[in-house]
Amino acid sequence: MAPRVIPAPGALPNVKRDAKEAFEVLKAGGVIIIPTDLGYGLMASSNESIERAFNAKERVHGHTLGVIGSFRAFKELCILPPEKIEMIRVLTQEMDQTLNTVAPFKKDHPWLAYLTPESRFRVTKGETLGMNIGESPFLRELGHLNDEAGQVMIGSSANITGTGQKLRVEDIEPKIFAAADLVVDYGLQRYHRYQRSGTIIDVENMRILRIGAGYEIFRERVKKWFGYELIPDPVHKTDTVGLSHSIKTVYAETY
Repeated sequence: MAPRVIPAPGALPNVKRDAKEAFEVLKAGGVIIIPTDLGYGLMASSNESIERAFNAKERVHGHTLGVIGSFRAFKELCILPPEKIEMIRVLTQEMDQTLNTVAPFKKDHPWLAYLTPESRFRVTKGETLGMNIGESPFLRELGHLNDEAGQVMIGSSANITGTGQKLRVEDIEPKIFAAADLVVDYGLQRYHRYQRSGTIIDVENMRILRIGAGYEIFRERVKKWFGYELIPDPVHKTDTVGLSHSIKTVYAETY
């Protein structure tokens, strides 16, 4: 059966309404496809739905998923010194930076207690937990609902492994689309021009594991306010900035 798609035809996006619907599907053990700015994500919360999402992506044993949540969830689950927590807070809460983190975590945290050994294996590697802190209005609202319920959302990009980010719902493979119970379609995603996934940082050791969309902005902010010199982006450089060319349309002549 095809998933339900929201907003319905003729309706406009409404973050509170749409996030509430997505939350209820997760709570009931369903799988959702949602916008993340970096592309669409395939998300689940129950052990059964996590397995369904993992299999739909054609992941193999050893491939990981991640926790997708709020800064509050990051602070709840991860074990880091106060200055590292504050760095992530400033970047995500004050500077609107979407970020993937890897950090030591609290294995006995009650939000993770329900996970089976298999589900836990999907989202951890050794002593660390992978987490995406999403900062779009939709992800903030959904993260808030999950936090209040003590529910973790687990997932990855809404694509078959190795095929790249899907920036529009229309581009999602039929197998992935069919695996969902609900799809939140917010159109083309913000960072489509990069043609990249998200940046991943090992926060404890301040090492970049993956250079992703918007990395050059993230790198400069980390250096400016926290003094860490991270590896440069080989493609998007910031040694010369402030030069741009806009394109005027024919209508500009009337103004």
